[in-house]
Amino acid sequence: MPKQGHFAKSMRTKQINDFKVKRNATGATIDDEQLTDFLVVRFALTAKKRVQSGARETAQRFLIEICDSLQENDGDLQAIIPNLLVSLNARVPWQFYPEILGEWDLLQKFLQKELPAVPLEKRLRIKHPVTTQEMETLIAKLLARKITAITFINQPGVDPHKKDQMMTMMLTTVYHDQTIEWDKVRLLLAPFKFEIIPELDEETKDWLKKLAEK
Repeated sequence: MPKQGHFAKSMRTKQINDFKVKRNATGATIDDEQLTDFLVVRFALTAKKRVQSGARETAQRFLIEICDSLQENDGDLQAIIPNLLVSLNARVPWQFYPEILGEWDLLQKFLQKELPAVPLEKRLRIKHPVTTQEMETLIAKLLARKITAITFINQPGVDPHKKDQMMTMMLTTVYHDQTIEWDKVRLLLAPFKFEIIPELDEETKDWLKKLAEK
């Protein structure tokens, strides 16, 4: 299982009939560690074609990250999503966010429909969904944090109160009427080049590079 925050490769080569299915008193099941692969295959067969073509890889990678946390959080998206976004904030360019936000309704509905049908020994379902508006608010706060952190990157001893003030100002700048103003986000972050973690696999590096150039 990939480490949280270090994106798994987007291409899962397994097909459903490759999964090792075992028989027990309750019928056919898959091993817990196969949950992510199972859902990614289902996504490729069903909902992925409805994702905007330019956002498909981003949506699938985000789905993988969510799926890897479903069991330990008992399907609770309110527990998964805020922590996941925080863990990814320093590892993705800002262009990641409009893509996942635009596809969030589809991704969440996919999980709500498909997760209960996954043949695990202990069945799961989505609990405490995250609305698109809640997602947008979370992302706006993370973007304000990202802009603030980059602004003070060469000032490690800056007063925390000053940083808090800057973050509040950045939030009001990029987030109006519960809507993120992406043009302002682009303008504020344009001077700062996104740095890709060197330990990532080449496929992931290529995806991040292309994402940062959008």
